Amino acid sequence: MLSKGKIHKLTLAGLLLAALIICSQITIPLPIVPLTLQTFAIGLIASLLPTLYVFEVVIAYLILGAIGLPVFAGFSGGAAVLVSPTAGYLYSFVIYALVASLYLKFRGRRPVDLFIANVLGAGLNLIIGSLWMVPVLNMSVKAAFMTGLVPFIIPALVKVALVVIIASRLQKITQFNIAA
Repeated sequence: MLSKGKIHKLTLAGLLLAALIICSQITIPLPIVPLTLQTFAIGLIASLLPTLYVFEVVIAYLILGAIGLPVFAGFSGGAAVLVSPTAGYLYSFVIYALVASLYLKFRGRRPVDLFIANVLGAGLNLIIGSLWMVPVLNMSVKAAFMTGLVPFIIPALVKVALVVIIASRLQKITQFNIAA
């Protein structure tokens, strides 16, 4: 039988996976790389769940998309998305989530720690996603950073700030230490 805490964590993991799928559809189309709320959801997942659950939720999202379910931005899915110019961002969600989650595991979950962890994760996401475009689109590193990193710095910081506010409030109202 599952404990009350385990049921709570599994429920939260399912809700956060659903939130990630929904946030993936909130998109502002831009040339090559759309602006989405995916990384906002990844930040919440990393900030609210234990590391193993974080990994499982993000991998589940990628598997759902890989088998063709329309969970990625613009209701897309399938193998073609996983080799597209923006696939590096999808793969780096795992790195974002794990880096942020592990940072929080060892440093604590104060707002300043939430901010630092998510800035590190979001920064890695932008760098890896941009570098993926170098071989896929035959771009220079500078051109890839100008396309896939620079325009997204301010939106990333806004999303991180929202993650900090929401995660801090959710941690205060829950009965359980959800990230333990």
